[in-house]
Amino acid sequence: MSGAAVFAATGRRPPRPRAKTGSPFTLARLELLKVRGSSFWWMLLGMMLLVSAWAGMAFMKRAGSPVPALRSAALADGEVYQVVSLLAPILAALLTSRIAVLETSERMNLTWLSFGQSDAARFVGKLIVAGTGVGLCFLIPLLWVPIAAKALGFTVAGSFAALVWVPALTGFLSATATSAVQLMFSMMIDKQAIGLGLGVIAGVLGSGLGAMNRPALGWLFPAGLSSAASPFVRSVDAGGNATMLLAARPWMAVASAAMAFLGWTLVSMVVVKVKESRR
Repeated sequence: MSGAAVFAATGRRPPRPRAKTGSPFTLARLELLKVRGSSFWWMLLGMMLLVSAWAGMAFMKRAGSPVPALRSAALADGEVYQVVSLLAPILAALLTSRIAVLETSERMNLTWLSFGQSDAARFVGKLIVAGTGVGLCFLIPLLWVPIAAKALGFTVAGSFAALVWVPALTGFLSATATSAVQLMFSMMIDKQAIGLGLGVIAGVLGSGLGAMNRPALGWLFPAGLSSAASPFVRSVDAGGNATMLLAARPWMAVASAAMAFLGWTLVSMVVVKVKESRR
């Protein structure tokens, strides 16, 4: 019996069918199938090459410096880490907008709804794909820069393992948290230009926190998370040269970034769920 017939016979609307949710890996596989053969992968590859190329040029400039104080592995890695707050919101806005446009243009959103997939479930699948992609744009250079610096004889202070993994994981979690909020905008706002504009504004604001000596304000929005949870500490040596060192407890930065990532992801998912319940 159709919903209209039930309403006419009983005076009550039939309950909405409960949405079926699969495992996160199943949802991610559905998203990967959706974007297969699209320009999504070319966009992601271009982003990875862009960030890695910038990191490579900055590293080569530092490697060619004759000043021993500037040949620091932490300083070289910190330069790459600083671009997370600027580029992560912009790249996340572009990638999440693309994945949302692919779904609506090919009417895949209606297909997933017919399969019983809720908006919140689709959000999880999209975040795994887009968030991981944006995070890898920064994870890769943040891993190879300190390794290459040590191979070239750069000075390494403290634990080398922490220097390799702490900034990389913190940058990855920060970029993924930013992707969660940008994905929420892409799914809720039909005009994708608004989400892109918000990404650019967030990147400018987030990257300016360090210059303003207000990194703690980064806890208020995901684009500033990399500044708020930064594992690097700036200092000036006896010669007046700026340098960077890892914080005394660097792994706290990873733990803080992980908690902030979970928080922003839950907030974004709740907002998407609220929109779904009002539809």
